[in-house]
Formats: sequence, C-alpha cells, structure tokens
Amino acid sequence: MKKLFITMTMLVGVLFGGLVTNAQAENLNYTVSADLPKNQLNSKVSYFDLKVTPGQTQDLTIQIKNSDSAAHKYVVTPNRATTNDNGVIDYSQTKAKADASLKFDIKSALSQSQTVEVPAKTTKAVTFKLKVPKKGFTGIALGGINVVQETAASKNKASGMTIENQYAYVIGLQLQEEAKVTAEPNMKLLGVKAKQVNYRNYVTANLQNTAPVIMHGLKIKSYVTNVDSTKKITTTDKENLAMAPNSNFNYAIGDGNQALKAGNYTLHLTATAEKGKHKWQFTRNFTISEQKAKELNKTAVGQEKQPNYFWWFVGLGVIILALLSLVIWLILKNRRDDNN
Repeated sequence: MKKLFITMTMLVGVLFGGLVTNAQAENLNYTVSADLPKNQLNSKVSYFDLKVTPGQTQDLTIQIKNSDSAAHKYVVTPNRATTNDNGVIDYSQTKAKADASLKFDIKSALSQSQTVEVPAKTTKAVTFKLKVPKKGFTGIALGGINVVQETAASKNKASGMTIENQYAYVIGLQLQEEAKVTAEPNMKLLGVKAKQVNYRNYVTANLQNTAPVIMHGLKIKSYVTNVDSTKKITTTDKENLAMAPNSNFNYAIGDGNQALKAGNYTLHLTATAEKGKHKWQFTRNFTISEQKAKELNKTAVGQEKQPNYFWWFVGLGVIILALLSLVIWLILKNRRDDNN
C-alpha cells in the first residue's frame, strides 16, 4: 500500500518558541495571510494574537492568493495546538484528542472546516466565526488555521482527510483574556511504557503540560536502569523542545535500534524550561513483559537482534554425537580385533 503522508512546511515567525504562522515552499503557487483585527495585541506579527472577553463573538478573516494560471480548491481547517512526539507544537492535527487538562478548547470556539475555490490569479477571503465562552478562561488558548490545496491525490474520507506530498500554510491563533498572562508551565509524567514508533522500539515517557501557557526552551535528560541498579542501560537527552498549552506527548528514550528485553526497569528524567527557570524531576518504575517484548521485537526494523544460539547448539550436538559414535565404533572394533 502506498504510504500517504502530510509534509508540513512552516514559515515566518515563532511565538515563544512555539507559535508558527505561515508555511511556504518553492513549489507552492498560493500564499495565505491574516486580516489582523483591532483587538490584535502585537501588530508586528502576521498571526492572530488577540485579547478577547468572555462571551465575545468575532469574525476572523484570512486571504488566500492563488498565483497559478488555473483555479484551485483549498481545505481550510481550524485546529487546536498540540505537541507532537518530536516535542514540536503542531497546528495540523484535525483528529487529535484534547488533553484531559484542557478547559477551553479553541477548536470548539471556531466555526467548521471549509473548502473554498479560488479562481486563477485571484485572492479570496475566507472567514471563520469565533465565539468565546461566557465562562471565560485563564492563560492562553492556542490554535491555528490550516490551509491545504486540494489535489488529485487528496481524498476526503469519513475518518479524515489524507493528502499525498502536500505542503500547508498555517495562520497561528492565540487568545487571552488577561492583559498579562501569569500562568506558569507545569509538567507531569503520566506514564512510561515500551512503544513502537515508525517500526522502531523505544521506551516512551508520556509528558503533560497541565498549564494554559506555552512551555518553551524545554530540555530533557533521561536514562533507564534496571530496578535497584545505578547502571545506565540507555540514555537520551534532547533540547530546544516546546509544548503547547494543556497538551501531552510521548518522549522517546533510546535510539530505536535495540531489541527490547523483558524485565523491571526505572526511568530517571529531568526536564527544565525557560533557561532553567522551571525544573521537574521524575523517577518511575515500569515493566516490560515477555509478551510485549516479543510482540514489538517481531515487527521492529533496524534493531540489533539478540544472538540466536539455537543452531550453534544443534551443530555442537551433532558434533558431540558424531564423536561419541566414533568412540563407540572404535571400542567395538578393538574388541573384534582382540577376539580375532
């Protein structure tokens, strides 16, 4: 089956290490821009950075400019910001499950996805309705408006849209009710387990940012030991990561090349953000069962396989049997010779 994938190419501007506004590639024949409204907090950026009030309704408009000589259709989708497993804030996930700590879902405050046709050499406005809940919210609500050109390879399915070799534009959308956001990032370790990612085996730590604020400048140092041991089995350090408000991701530990071994282990993980202003330390025991190790090792690629000594034992057994047979034959032969 031919593999389908979305290649997201982002451009122009990052907010606090996380909010990306536009995307661009040399072969794109369209551009996208935002009509910034009066309640824009920072007029020097090209994404929506809005101060809102409880119960407020507002139209948000973007412009799609088709520079091609033919008309094209574009799928325009509002999404909440998530954190992908590379530790990067992602605005492209239409089916991503909301984190349990999320109190205000920006996606539910925006009108539904649209498919619009833009004639050749024309610019067309696309408007979304924003409705802030009357209850209000604290901190930052983060999302984006994703724009993808529909092609012959695009397929609209009930389970979602799949696009082959497509680039996309993203207009970032950040909302806040407070003049100054006072919330601070907070990390929790939700769980540790063996998991396969792209057919490679890792130990993954599910990390959660429970606060309504971007976690930027994230550095993570981690290693795994056997339970009641200090010897490091595998070590993974990463930096320049970021987490969206109220989101979680699976931090992969290991190089993906080692076969998993069943046993009881301990994860040691230290994370810092904002140049060490925030720090979290976790120690968590976890188990890899024989069944799980066998299941994941069977389908993994690129791993260093554990040596299989079965045929060595078979060969050794054959040699021993042959030598034993030779000894018995020589003893019997000698007896016959003696009798003669």
